[in-house]
Amino acid sequence: MQISRPDPLVTTTPLPQATIPWFEELNIRACGSDYLFPSRRASKRRAYISDDTLNHALAKLFGQKVDSNKQPYDNPLGKAGVTHFTIHDLRRTCRSLLAAVGTPGHIAERCLNHKLKGVEGIYNRHDYLDRRRKALNKLSEKLAPIVNGDNKIIPPSKRIK
Repeated sequence: MQISRPDPLVTTTPLPQATIPWFEELNIRACGSDYLFPSRRASKRRAYISDDTLNHALAKLFGQKVDSNKQPYDNPLGKAGVTHFTIHDLRRTCRSLLAAVGTPGHIAERCLNHKLKGVEGIYNRHDYLDRRRKALNKLSEKLAPIVNGDNKIIPPSKRIK
């Protein structure tokens, strides 16, 4: 007898009010595409960006790619003291920032769409939507000055410890 697995959980992610203008800007830049991150080139395979697009963009920011004239790109991340960074680091950064704004661990894990571990994960199926909304609002308030360009970013190497 084969036991069928349940359907994947449908997850509702609350969008903080501060992020709405960011998504509106992405929608404008998508030029009528059905996707917020459309493919840069017309393609029959997919109308959205490739999985590798962000990795290529990061490689450019580390000066690891060359432009059409075979000149290396500048290395702004290296100059800022960042020696290594991956797209997955954004999730780690989000988790750390959620802790920094006082989000309890189980709420932060649900914000990242992680299942709770152990017995708690088996018995506690609550989605914590209201608490995730509050946590993501706090996070967006912390990030808004950076995203909106209202805050001077200090490279890690220049911070006072």
